[in-house]
Amino acid sequence: MSLVLGPVHHWMYNKIKTTEAREASVADALKGKYGQEAEVILNSVYENHPISKPDTPLEELLGDMPIHQGIQELIIKAETREAATVAAFCEKYGDEAKNLIIETAHDNGVEFGKKALEEKQVSGDCDAEKAFELIQSYLCDGMPCDRGAQVQEEAANRTTWDHTECVHEQYWKDAGASFETMCDMVNSWISGFGEGANSKIKHTREKAIAIGDSDCLNSFELS
Repeated sequence: MSLVLGPVHHWMYNKIKTTEAREASVADALKGKYGQEAEVILNSVYENHPISKPDTPLEELLGDMPIHQGIQELIIKAETREAATVAAFCEKYGDEAKNLIIETAHDNGVEFGKKALEEKQVSGDCDAEKAFELIQSYLCDGMPCDRGAQVQEEAANRTTWDHTECVHEQYWKDAGASFETMCDMVNSWISGFGEGANSKIKHTREKAIAIGDSDCLNSFELS
């Protein structure tokens, strides 16, 4: 490695591991639904997109690569493999698989919302502003140098954020996945995260590049 690993690098790795955890939960749900057929499909996906061991130290994964390049590669691998899995099952099973994937992503988001409260030691009720702050440590949204989520409105009762471009789009499309389906899945996860942080938080995808809007706009709002 060209530099010493710092907190921001481990912060990014945690976000990558969250993506992989969501992918694993989706794979488990698909295996539960489709049994041996799912095993065959997943093995085919993993031949082209090898799965990583979740407890592998970041230093070991990066090896001799420059840190920035290495972390970017980890993001690409995780997001492409997840999208390849979604693409393969949606191609074979259609909306049935899509709906299961979206539902499972939501449930995984709920788990991570609750986990965030514990790991970040949040006391009292989590409001919309705090939920958005928390999700930044779990949702992989590109590298720090990318233009990720930008807050548009920030208050305890309602917080909104936008994206002027989708940092995931090319990886998803390269894997053969539907841009809209992947966007639906990630937004379902975000909705679950908000609910896990506080059952009164409602997430709304108000605009999305994946469905033809010029930008994305999301909100967390206390109901």
